[in-house]
Parts: sequence; structure tokens; C-alpha cells
Amino acid sequence: MTTAWYLPLVAFVAFAALERVSPRHSVAGSPADSFLNFTGLAIQGIAIPVAGYLLVTHVLAQTWPELAGRLRIGWWGGFVLNFVLIDLIYYAQHRLFHRLGVLWALHQCHHASPAVTVWATSRNSLLINVLFVYFLVNPLLGFLCDEPGGFYFAAALTAALDLWRHSRLPAHWLPAWLGRLLVTPLHHHLHHSLDTPGVNFGANLMLWDRLFGTAREPQGYPDRYGTPDAPGPWRQFLFPW
Repeated sequence: MTTAWYLPLVAFVAFAALERVSPRHSVAGSPADSFLNFTGLAIQGIAIPVAGYLLVTHVLAQTWPELAGRLRIGWWGGFVLNFVLIDLIYYAQHRLFHRLGVLWALHQCHHASPAVTVWATSRNSLLINVLFVYFLVNPLLGFLCDEPGGFYFAAALTAALDLWRHSRLPAHWLPAWLGRLLVTPLHHHLHHSLDTPGVNFGANLMLWDRLFGTAREPQGYPDRYGTPDAPGPWRQFLFPW
């Protein structure tokens, strides 16, 4: 379980290095864009995991100790619970973020990035960080698992895949068969395209998009990113304040 937390860090270092040595379409962002990228990585990579850990160890464990390990599903059951079921819940939540006005205003910061790279993975408005299913649900379900190692390994793998699908690696490095199962960088960049909104909402698995009719196969990386009506970076970050 402990070693699983190194997965996102190793993934970030690897993909950031590969982006630097591979041809890519880059758009220079403003200092505010860079601030949002770095702040998002710090919040999602450090603050939220620490908050989740404290929630489990100092709230759940002390308030409801009798609930610990109640889900008798084993290591692999915990893995599937996180990698598949949480992925489905995220898919539904992500679609709501795009459909409801106030939620879109919170989520727009992520889509307003002028470039999609590994650095922009966690660019988000400040408030939305505590609304993601990963923070709202993961601590409780992990606490309930009898072997939480599988659950948290899947959580770390999901975080690593999040960095991967936001990275901009050469398209020929991505075998076509991967897209039959996983949301690849090509699929997720299409989700961020200025010209094709409303597609490819999944995180780990393409299954949900195909099942609910929101899948679209990419033909390479998009030419344009961002949102046409986004306010300034600081308003994106601090909404609704």
C-alpha cells in the first residue's frame, strides 16, 4: 500500500521528461496560468491526499471504529471497487460538471488552460478540489475495505493515469488497442478541444462513454484548446468568491 503512493510521482516525472524531449504542440501560458498549474498540482498531489488521510485516521477511525474493514471483499475487490465503480461515479459527476451552470463555472478553470500537458493535469478552481468524488468517497470506502491496500493502489494508479491522459506524448507512441480499454491522451485531449465539447468524460475506462453514447474516437491531437467564454484566470480560480 505504501509504495503505491509513489506511482503518481514517478508518472509525473516520467511524463514531464518525455514531453520535454518529444515534439509537441505547445502554447505559452501567462504567469497566472503557470500559477494555476502549480497550485493545482500541489493541492491535488499533496493537500487532498493528506486531508483524506487525516479524515480516515482522525475522524472515521475515532468516531466509527466499528466500521473499519466491514467490506469483506479482499485486495482485488478493493481494487475493482476503486478502479471501476469510482470511475463510473466520476464519469457521472464529470458530465454534471459540464451540464449544470454553477458546476461548470467551477470546472471551467480546468478547461480554460491554453495548452493540455502533464503540468495542467490538476489545474482547477479552488473550491472544486473538495467536491471531486475522489475526496468525497475514497476515504470512506477505503476505511470500509477489509484489505484497503488494493483500494488505495487503484487510487494511486488512477492518479498516475490522470497525469498520463493529460500528457501530450507523440500519437504513434499510443497503440490503438489501448483506446479500446482506457481513456488515452488522444481521447482526453479531444475532451479538452475547443471544437468538440461534450465527449469522452471518463477517467480510467472508455467503457462508460461507449455505454452512454458520449464516446468519440480521436484523429490525432486537437489544434485548439480552451473555452471561448472563460473569465480571467483569477476569477476562474476563486469562483464563486
